[in-house]
Amino acid sequence: MKVKLLLPVLFLLGSISLANAQYVNDKPISELDVDYLRIWSDSGPLLSSKITVRVDYGQGGRIPQITDNRRRVVSFNSMISVLNMLSKEGFELVEVVRDSKDETEVFYLKRKKQATISSADTIEWGSSDE
Repeated sequence: MKVKLLLPVLFLLGSISLANAQYVNDKPISELDVDYLRIWSDSGPLLSSKITVRVDYGQGGRIPQITDNRRRVVSFNSMISVLNMLSKEGFELVEVVRDSKDETEVFYLKRKKQATISSADTIEWGSSDE
């Protein structure tokens, strides 16, 4: 009985530890106080088909890569996986520009608008004026 309970608990703990936030310059991406990002890929680890991504949000200096909670560079399967992750963090794709010199693609993203409901907004349910 204890073994049947132990296995799901271990699985749950393992899956929680894999759900790491991504960081740029030691800040979680979700906490970046910017409206626009520019991202592009670097080649990933040696002898791998994965990519790493650099993020420019106007910070100046060396353009950082996306890292995990241990500050290790995160490798992605493709730019689509990066765009999906950034979409979950509150950004949307605006434009993709291809550089004709080295044929790299640069992706421009902006923060999604947050839907807000003010106190002046009212909802009327089932009006019987018909």
